Amino acid sequence: MHRLTQTPKRKSIALALLPLSLGLLMSCSSTETSSDTESPASTPAESSASDASTDSLDRSVADPSSTTDETADNSNSGTETLASSASSGKVDLAAIIGTEDDGWLPKTLSEYDFKRGMSPEEVGKILPGAEKISKFGFSEVPAKGVPGVDKYKFSFLKDKKDPEGKRTLYSVSLLFDPSIKKDHPYQKVALAFAEKYGEVEPEKIEKKIVTWVGPNFATAQFTNSINKFEGYEFKIVVPKS
Repeated sequence: MHRLTQTPKRKSIALALLPLSLGLLMSCSSTETSSDTESPASTPAESSASDASTDSLDRSVADPSSTTDETADNSNSGTETLASSASSGKVDLAAIIGTEDDGWLPKTLSEYDFKRGMSPEEVGKILPGAEKISKFGFSEVPAKGVPGVDKYKFSFLKDKKDPEGKRTLYSVSLLFDPSIKKDHPYQKVALAFAEKYGEVEPEKIEKKIVTWVGPNFATAQFTNSINKFEGYEFKIVVPKS
C-alpha cells in the first residue's frame, strides 16, 4: 500500500494561492459591511427643496385654482392694457358730422374758416402742417381730439388763371381710422352722413360710393378704400365764398 505524499512542487503552488484566497475573503466581507450600513443623512439644502416641493403639491391638491391665479393675472393685465388703448376714445358720428346748422363742412371742420382758393400758407396758419404739400398738391394733418378720425387731408389745385400755376385749396377729406370698421360698417356711417347731406340710394351704398351735391357746385363723397389697412374717406369740396 502506497501513501500519497505531497510533492514539493504541489506544496509551492498551494502556498502561492493562499494570499489570493485571503484577498477574496476580505473583499467579500467589506462589501457586505458597506451594504448593511445606513446612507448618510440629507443635507439641509436638499431637505428645504424637498419640503418646498411637498408644500407646493399640497396647496395644488387643496385648491387647484391657486396654482393658476398668478399666471392668469399676468396674462389678463397685458390684455387689459391693449383693450384700454384700443378704446381710448368713443366714436361719435353725430359729433363728427354735425347738422345743417353747422354749415356744409363736417362739424369737426366747421370751426375753421376754410375757403375755396386759400393758399397753402393761409391754411397752414389755421392748421399747422397743412402748408407742407407734396408735388401733387396734397397735405395731411393729424386730427387731434377726434376719436375715429385719423387725419385731415387737404387738396390744393393749380389755379389756371394764375400765370405761375400756384395751388389753392380745393377740398378737405376726413380720413377715418380703419379700426372703426368693425363696429361702424360702411352702411351705418353712410346713413349717418345722410342725416345731414340728404338721402342715399341703396345701390350707392352697395357700391360704397355715395356722392352729395351742395351749394355753389360743392360736392361731398363718402368712399371705402379697397385696401383693408385704410379707413373710410369723406371728401368734401370747399364751397366758393
